[in-house]
Amino acid sequence: MPDPRALRIDVGPFHLAPTPDASTWTAASRGDAVDAASGITAGWNEWVAFAARVLRADELWRSVEARGDAWDEGFAAARDSAAVNPYR
Repeated sequence: MPDPRALRIDVGPFHLAPTPDASTWTAASRGDAVDAASGITAGWNEWVAFAARVLRADELWRSVEARGDAWDEGFAAARDSAAVNPYR
């Protein structure tokens, strides 16, 4: 069985590839060849921390979007006298 630490990880529009130094990985866009000049090299724990920050930002964005959607629905219901506004 091949060592999974030696395999590239495809993540949406970019990928993470191991470097000769086993403790670091390089991120590059899908079209780029992976080398230190074309990507960002960091340790695995730094990539995990980055992913956690991306997930947190996505959570905050979804929360803002949900509040905006709720406001839109409430505004639309307020304009129609026959509609029931579920937010009041």
